[in-house]
Amino acid sequence: MTPDGRREVPFAPLNLTLDQQQLCQDLTFQLLDRTLRSYDERDACRNPLSGSPRHHANLDSTRWKQLRTQTNASLYSERTSNTCTPRDLHLPGDIWENPCVLLAVGTIESNLSEVMFGLEIPDFLAMQVRSETLGKQPLDGAVLAQLAGPTEADPFQFMGITWMVGEQSWPLNKVVRPRDFVIVTATGVVSRPNGERIGYEVVQSIDLPQCPALPKPMIRGKLMYGAIYRQFEKGAVDVYIQMYVEPQGRLVDKVVIAAMWESTLGFSNSPQLSETKKLQWCIENKSIKRREQASELAQSGKVEPSTCGNCLKKRIPTLVTTTPVHFVRHHCVGVAE
Repeated sequence: MTPDGRREVPFAPLNLTLDQQQLCQDLTFQLLDRTLRSYDERDACRNPLSGSPRHHANLDSTRWKQLRTQTNASLYSERTSNTCTPRDLHLPGDIWENPCVLLAVGTIESNLSEVMFGLEIPDFLAMQVRSETLGKQPLDGAVLAQLAGPTEADPFQFMGITWMVGEQSWPLNKVVRPRDFVIVTATGVVSRPNGERIGYEVVQSIDLPQCPALPKPMIRGKLMYGAIYRQFEKGAVDVYIQMYVEPQGRLVDKVVIAAMWESTLGFSNSPQLSETKKLQWCIENKSIKRREQASELAQSGKVEPSTCGNCLKKRIPTLVTTTPVHFVRHHCVGVAE
């Protein structure tokens, strides 16, 4: 543990081979394609009058068992028996035997750009903030390698390898052993043949020799999910998240379902997280701009003796000295000349 209580990262930054980079890309595109096809199957069931997708609370009950629901979201598990729909277990990576499939669907009152900006995770700090803000789930870990970043065409693009550990609170940490994950994560926005923009996020476990399983009590877990975000009408974004998890016993399964539901509800707050990011950017850049202006004035010799070279506030004379001073907050280190 570090002095601030965080776990130390046991792996160095990765130097991936070309084959490993290609594997990451292949796994990402396979899971994205699988998720889009599943989404299109659900989307094909449209209301014959309005043409809109079937309401999230009315999915095929022969295939999906509803676990939780509320006004703007529902959570389902796929039935493993008594269903006319055969299960497709040919998953990317081929590391799954008989996973439990969860499906979260709903809507977010916002537009696609706001949702994607709120959900983007260009680094691990952003992932921690998002997990704790939207899912109330603390995380430790690090981004070990970045394969793709934002571009002018897709400012939300990211692909990378991440090591992470989900921290359980008391009393669960007494009965549930810690699990770590090595995952390849990808986010972005793609345009479909009809010109429609679709936001996506795909996450899945990957086996890399540079990241072997850690000693007990840590258990190397498996994780896979694909999420689709589509603006299907003005002011609302359709959400479709398909998640694959390992059955781990009734207690742990209930914990997973509760965490999935918490995250599903948290996604509706992604526009608020987007606004927070914008505000933080404004604060940081205003501070940087102020320091740049002060530095430029100091270098040009145009700073008046009655002006603080750090924050540009006016100094005022005191009763005991003729040296101009001013009252500042503790973070200002300007010195009267």
